[in-house]
Amino acid sequence: NFRLKHPGIGLTVVTKHRPFWEKEPAMPSSKRTDSPAPKASSRQVETPSSKGVRKQTRPIGEFYGNIGTGFWTFFIPAAIYYFYGIMVMHQGRLVIPGPSFWKDLWNLPDGISIRPCWGPTIVSLTWVCCQALGEIVLPGNLKEGVMLKSGRKLIYPMNGLLCFFLSHIGLFLCCYYGILKPYYVFENMGALLTEAVITSYVMALWLYVGFGIFWKRHVDDPEFEEDHGVFDYKDFFNDFFMGVVRNPRLFHGILKTPFDLKRFWNARPGLTGWVILNISYLTSMYYGCSLPSAYGAKDSVFFGDHEGKSQKIQEMFAGKEGFCNDEGSLANIGPAAVFITLAHWYYIFDYNLVEPAYLTTTDIRHDLFGFMLTYGDWGFLSRFYPISFMGFLAVQGGAKGYITQNYIFAGIGIAMYIFGMIMFRITNIEKHLFRDHLNNGGSVDKYRSPWSTRIIFGDKKVEFIRTKEGSILLTSGYWGLARHFNYIGDLTMCIGWAVACYNPASPFPWLPISYCIYFWLMDCHRCWRDEVRCSKKYGPDWDRYKQAVPYYIFPGIW
Repeated sequence: NFRLKHPGIGLTVVTKHRPFWEKEPAMPSSKRTDSPAPKASSRQVETPSSKGVRKQTRPIGEFYGNIGTGFWTFFIPAAIYYFYGIMVMHQGRLVIPGPSFWKDLWNLPDGISIRPCWGPTIVSLTWVCCQALGEIVLPGNLKEGVMLKSGRKLIYPMNGLLCFFLSHIGLFLCCYYGILKPYYVFENMGALLTEAVITSYVMALWLYVGFGIFWKRHVDDPEFEEDHGVFDYKDFFNDFFMGVVRNPRLFHGILKTPFDLKRFWNARPGLTGWVILNISYLTSMYYGCSLPSAYGAKDSVFFGDHEGKSQKIQEMFAGKEGFCNDEGSLANIGPAAVFITLAHWYYIFDYNLVEPAYLTTTDIRHDLFGFMLTYGDWGFLSRFYPISFMGFLAVQGGAKGYITQNYIFAGIGIAMYIFGMIMFRITNIEKHLFRDHLNNGGSVDKYRSPWSTRIIFGDKKVEFIRTKEGSILLTSGYWGLARHFNYIGDLTMCIGWAVACYNPASPFPWLPISYCIYFWLMDCHRCWRDEVRCSKKYGPDWDRYKQAVPYYIFPGIW
């Protein structure tokens, strides 16, 4: 699952986060997190002893076991390399990736080539360290996460919005004083891709060894759960990919609030890095950055021929240095580039604005921390996402010119994005407000749906199913149309982004479309995972829910 779900909205802040050098005040027992498991009056949970009581409850076979996870572990990075290759050598045209394709991609100039380079590696890892430092030392609020299987809750610092803006300011100063070039990503994305691959493999292996093989070292950690650690070494690829620990934390006994590695990796370097790389690509357009193109006006805008163009590509890139101009021009920046940059930026700004809501998502509550997330959050999200849209737009300057006049398609894309954002908001608001009303002791008879629901479905009494487990499943309003109707917003938004990148005279936007294909498959897979988990959790109540709301995502279709 190589994407973080967009957060919900509005959760209450619990207490104040202090820098690690200040003593944290005692927390009332009702809000204690890194404390012993609740007493019998609370939810009964088997608590791990000092010897480590464990039970294998992790998903096995979700990606077809060792065969499937082993395949994805190597195929996905290779696929991202392919998309990057068609971007820098073919301006986004699809080609058959024969041996010469990979050889030429390796032999491109440093930075643009996928060969590892010390410069981009140091820059990238410095970025990670700065984000970690911000997570630890910046002030902010503390928020309790959901209940673990051990019966405990963990504390998380909510200083993401401050770190988000300081990251922008810090990088602006680096560019202003000449430490980094504003268009640094354009000239070094190949090396940044490889750094992300290496870092992700190393981190996943370290997690497998440190928290999987040597799980006994962590049985007294507050985040230890019954399904942590390696159970069977023959499941190596499954455990390496899916993960063997859910909430690995570092610096116990050093920091008042231990450093939650998965939450940090999910939320900070990759998400903020995504929009920073977008901005760098936007800046590259301003400075007229361009790569040599082997294609002319009569060549296809859909497909290329790498074998036929290989020699020409080698000659054009041989000894080439400096791809950008000293002076910039706003005329190079079209509506699609501005729209994509702002839309993605707002997406991450909004995440940080309502950061506590993320603690209730599948990424934190259920997913383990393995290669699926070490690479998914770093090599995939923070690299493939920028390449798919802004990278594709940025490399058009060397062929037929930047896409600056596609106003009709950009307008259609913007309209689809706005519609998707509205649908995402109103569906999640409907569920959130109802649950919040009941959790605060409100009566069902006195609840009134939000206006965004009433204008479509009328001012009707809310309908729902209360499960034996205590959860509430809405069966009216938007949630009466489909069980995962909130996915409609995200699915529509990504298509809008791709449409905005289309220009009949430019290479077909296969790269933006590849993101849409991935995203739709990912959401369908997430839907299936949610269905399986909810069926096990709610039992007969979920069957009743499926009868009341028979469709998965698309009403009347599926």
